[in-house]
Amino acid sequence: MSGEPGPVTFNCYQVMPGEGEGTPEEGMNTYSVVVLLPGGEVKHQIVWAGAPEDIGDAIRVPPGSRVIMTEMKSPTVWDSEAMEEEEAMEAAPAP
Repeated sequence: MSGEPGPVTFNCYQVMPGEGEGTPEEGMNTYSVVVLLPGGEVKHQIVWAGAPEDIGDAIRVPPGSRVIMTEMKSPTVWDSEAMEEEEAMEAAPAP
């Protein structure tokens, strides 16, 4: 690791479900899902679902993976890296 530790700058995003995935007003909840793959790779995704069980039934991970899910009270996300263009189409920047 080179250089001295420094402050982190965050970008703020309002994450909304894609077309056909429902809205918070329709009883959907926002979940932060982290998948720890057997090789050490980490995947993260924001998911909308009516209940945690719905996500467990919908996702597929390799054997030996660990999945950690947190219910989010707000669809606002702070990220230290700018979103890629493809992801930006699925989430609108927060005001």
